[in-house]
Amino acid sequence: MGLIGYPNVGKSSVINTLRQKAVCKVAPIPGETKVWQYITLSKRIYLIDCPGIAYNTADTETDIVLKGVVRVENLKSPEDYVPEVLRRVRHEYLVRTYGVDRWDNDVDFLAQIARKSGRLLKVRGTIRI
Repeated sequence: MGLIGYPNVGKSSVINTLRQKAVCKVAPIPGETKVWQYITLSKRIYLIDCPGIAYNTADTETDIVLKGVVRVENLKSPEDYVPEVLRRVRHEYLVRTYGVDRWDNDVDFLAQIARKSGRLLKVRGTIRI
């Protein structure tokens, strides 16, 4: 049985759960599985873990980034995707996770988080995160 899907959706984790031990490497970033791995589940059943596959669909660039197909470190300006995250994620989840009650826009949201975590720097009259 083969497990195929987008990068970083839990294919290796499902195999580890079925085997009840860590037989596949897992990581919170896409691209951890580099080659096909064959794992014995029983005498006649083998599980195949493969690297993530990005299907050729009508997804926008934002959809692809938010599905975790692309590593965030490889994005030139990851802040461009924050407005879409704010639009898609329920307000109460953002409040609970980041402790920010209200914000005017994505820049205000990021500035409040940066201020709370001590990462907001003032550089010659401008605010820099």
